[in-house]
Formats: sequence, structure tokens, C-alpha cells
Amino acid sequence: MSAILGVMLATILLGQKQLPDQATAEDEKAAAAERLEFMKRSAAVYQITFGEKETRLKLIAEPVLRWTNPVSNVPDGGLFLWLGPEGRPELAAQVFIAAGSTDLWLHEFQSLSTETMTVARDRRLTWHPQKPGIELKAVEGAPAPAESAVQRLAQMRAIAQNLEAADDFEGKSRWELRLLVKPLHRYGKPKTEILDGALFAFAHGTDPEVFLMIEARGAPGKYNWHYALAPMTSYAVKVSSKGKELWSAPHRQAPFPLDEPYFILKYEP
Repeated sequence: MSAILGVMLATILLGQKQLPDQATAEDEKAAAAERLEFMKRSAAVYQITFGEKETRLKLIAEPVLRWTNPVSNVPDGGLFLWLGPEGRPELAAQVFIAAGSTDLWLHEFQSLSTETMTVARDRRLTWHPQKPGIELKAVEGAPAPAESAVQRLAQMRAIAQNLEAADDFEGKSRWELRLLVKPLHRYGKPKTEILDGALFAFAHGTDPEVFLMIEARGAPGKYNWHYALAPMTSYAVKVSSKGKELWSAPHRQAPFPLDEPYFILKYEP
């Protein structure tokens, strides 16, 4: 056998075998896909209604964000949203593996609604926040919402980029949070109360810690920009603009009250 033929044969045989690094990558890809299916199944177990009319919320089947937090040692998580009849996010939940674990899953809920709501599983009450999760406020000095959807998105991003967010991570250190400039969800409809809206997040790495909702609200022809903020963490967080604090949430610890708009539970299949 010539040297050239030997090299060619070795190359062919090598191509037919799975290298260790390739096997590891494929195994992790399969494991990640399996975890995703588990997240989706676990999010779908809840029956959620909100408001006095007990309107049913609709789950977006796929997570709007897949994230990790290596600082907290959280290897995988997904962010899910439930929408009201008009497509507005009313509830968010993070489904993730507990830090330092491989099989303990937590569900972290935050109301994004101006209404109360009820969350049940198998017809048993799981969580029942008795106050709104957000408070909408006018954006001071903002221009009128633009005519086109593209221009309005640019306006919303400009409003978001004018804010700074930070959290008191694990009660030990202050962390500046980064804005995820791509909205997690976009909603709204012409000639309705909400012309346009978007849900943004300030994140620790890719892990959302603070939600920012921006909406062009009002009557047709009289829309104005509004915003609301909500935590997606039990750690203390605050949001400022040009050095002026606009909003904050305190550090909260378990057990989390069933009637508050933020809640964490251990998920058991």
C-alpha cells in the first residue's frame, strides 16, 4: 500500500468514527432538547385566569427565551409567557434547574397584569395574587407614537436604552444588568386601547432579572407612551434614568406569599 493510499484510507475510516468531542456535543444537544420538552410540558400544566371575568390566559407553547446563568450555577432555563385575549403578556414564568442540581426544577412566576389572577393545577389552587403585578406610568418627555410599526419599535428601544437597571445579586454584590434589545414579545393592534407594545428584559448574562413593558396606549389618535417594570428575581432590584431612581423591588425570601404577584415553587411532575 502506498503512503498516499494509506493516508486516504485512514481519513475515510476516521470520518466514519465519532470523535469524543463530537459525541459529547451531540449528547449535550440531545440532552438540551430533552430538557426543553420537559420545560414545555411542565409549563402547560397550569390553568390560569385573570380579572373579574376570570378570562383564561393562553400559553405560548415555546419559550420566548432560553437562558443560562453561570454565576448562579443555573445550567438551563426557559422563559414562558401567557397572553390575554388581545395578545398582551399577563404572566411570565421561568422554568429552570435549581443551582447546583441536575433534576430539581423551579417555576418562578411574575404577574405582568394590572388585574388579579388565579393559577391552578389539576383544579387545585397553586397561586392567587391579589394585587396587580405592574403599574403603568407615562413616559415623561416621550414623542408621540410614530405612524409605522418599524418607527415605533425604534422609539420603544430608545425609551428602554434610556434606563439603567441593577440587582443586589444574592445579597452580596451589585450587578449592572444589560438590556436585551430584542423584545421578548411584541403586541398591540391599531384602533384599540393598545396601539403597540413590547416586553423587554434587563438580564444578568442571559437570565432576565427585570421586565420592562412599553406600550402606546390611549384612544385612536390620542396614543401616548407608557411603561411598567416588574422583577423576575427575588433579589433586590432597581431601575434608574439619568441617575434618578424610577422603581425598585426589595429582596424577598421563601416562603413566598400566595397572594403576592411574585412566587416560586418547586415543580413535581
